Amino acid sequence: MTGDQDKIYIDPEEDALYEDVTHKKFHRVLVFSLGKENYCIDVRQAKEVMKMPETTRVPNVPSFVIGVANLRGEIISILDLHYFFGLEPVGKSHEVRVIVTDLSGEAVGLRVDRVQDTLEIDEAEVQAPLATLHGKLAGFTKGQVAHGNDILIYLDLEKVLQCEEMRNLRKA
Repeated sequence: MTGDQDKIYIDPEEDALYEDVTHKKFHRVLVFSLGKENYCIDVRQAKEVMKMPETTRVPNVPSFVIGVANLRGEIISILDLHYFFGLEPVGKSHEVRVIVTDLSGEAVGLRVDRVQDTLEIDEAEVQAPLATLHGKLAGFTKGQVAHGNDILIYLDLEKVLQCEEMRNLRKA
């Protein structure tokens, strides 16, 4: 815009730029780390994030079940996301968090090494899953997003919670 105090000149390109901005679709995501990798999920898939609670080990459960915990009177299972991606769990740390979700119909906690932030990402910036992804991770991934110097693997948490191991756990 240029001109005198009582006149306003609008550059047509300025108007077009505004229109482009208003038609963008954004996703709000929760960014977290597993090992040295950064992941994100749609923030609507997370009910809450909390510090690692005191857990009680349950006998005869798969190795990805850390145990159960009392969440304000509700007993929830705490699962280790490392297992689903073939990663070695990092030892105990003050940064370990549990993402609580109820996508599977019941509340479960998912242990992650660190929760970093929430971001708004432009839908156009989400790239298709890489051809180099294979195995379970490829099936759990919506794509990836470049964020600064990092690449965030955009997960579909619902698919993780509907995998074969989880279905078998529910049957038992």
